[in-house]
Amino acid sequence: MTFISFFLSLFITLNPSSDFSCDGDRLTAVIRNNLNGDFAITNDLENIDKGAFIVLDWREISLMLPVSFKVEEISFTDKKWFWSYQDKKNGLRINNPRFAKLLPNGEIQEFSCKAISMEDIVS
Repeated sequence: MTFISFFLSLFITLNPSSDFSCDGDRLTAVIRNNLNGDFAITNDLENIDKGAFIVLDWREISLMLPVSFKVEEISFTDKKWFWSYQDKKNGLRINNPRFAKLLPNGEIQEFSCKAISMEDIVS
């Protein structure tokens, strides 16, 4: 059974959507690897390199957040904005990533995000 699980895991990749609905507004997320200066787009969360960053376009805001290499997490932050696909508390959250902002008073403002499919975008 362990062998089968391992074998199947070789074919499974973590490919999140690039389109989300966050607090009722569309958000586009694009991950780019930049270790070699090539700014290559990656859709596989297991293929993120040390120079990676995510570009988030939402409302009138465009953010470029560098990858955060916390153990057991797949997240991006500039210490004010935070985007996470995986954390220790909630595990993997590809379809509903955590999106948050640190406010000047120290409070954290959370935004509810959910992946949207191409059918939802077209209609």
